Amino acid sequence: MDCDKRTRRREFAGRFLALGGIGVVACSVPRLLAEHTQARAGKWRIGHHFWNWDHAWNTGEFLDRRLQLTKETGYEGFEAKPEEIGRSPEEVRAKCRALGIACAAIGGSVKEGLRYAAAAGAGIVRATFPKEDTNRWVDQAGARGIILVVHPHVAQPGTQGAVETREDLLRYLDERPGAFACPDTGHLLLCGSDPVQTIRDLGERCRYVHLKDIRPERVGKRPGAGEKFCELGTGALDLKGVLQVLAAIRYEGWIMVERDSREPDYIASARNMRSVLKKLGY
Repeated sequence: MDCDKRTRRREFAGRFLALGGIGVVACSVPRLLAEHTQARAGKWRIGHHFWNWDHAWNTGEFLDRRLQLTKETGYEGFEAKPEEIGRSPEEVRAKCRALGIACAAIGGSVKEGLRYAAAAGAGIVRATFPKEDTNRWVDQAGARGIILVVHPHVAQPGTQGAVETREDLLRYLDERPGAFACPDTGHLLLCGSDPVQTIRDLGERCRYVHLKDIRPERVGKRPGAGEKFCELGTGALDLKGVLQVLAAIRYEGWIMVERDSREPDYIASARNMRSVLKKLGY
């Protein structure tokens, strides 16, 4: 494929479908908006990660309940891995359309993630891949109208190729042209990186966000025993600073709220975290 054409296709997929595209690059804007009724250029979309719910619900039997609670607690969409959803991507797409919410992103392996996301209508796959496979996976994603994002995550000491810090994230992207970033504010803090500075440095390469808070005593502590995370707005995260820097880089796309370690009443927790953002105007 011609290099200029590949670059244009990647840029189109990144700028346009990070808003929650339906997974077909060739579709027109009216067709996209008709299917994805809540797509709005220039406005952030707030989602709730399925990981926050009861993990006993990670089967297809409980998909309807999780989708309904996502809607009822004030969110527009969700992220999960295919095995955590437990239903076919075609079923997910139909159920989301009926409820007026979105399957925003799919996590997991890049191969399975692309297959599932394309059929489910998700515009984002959160996965890692070797740098030598960059052209293969970026091109396959672009052909489906999907962007690939990497998520920094605390790793065990000595883990090879871990993406944990601001520096790791920037290096990963530099080695994989066409891939984008999903900064996770909680894991960045856990690894000693400033989420605000990280997002500023990423600029337009920030195409998806995991919004997560962390207990103050755990900042920079990486792995360790005991609780790490807390409800949004109750910990060390400079939440206002994160929202301000997202506005400064003209971010458009999904913000996925995560608790990670769940509260006993995770339904109330979902409402509480959504209320925090509403009070700040989002």
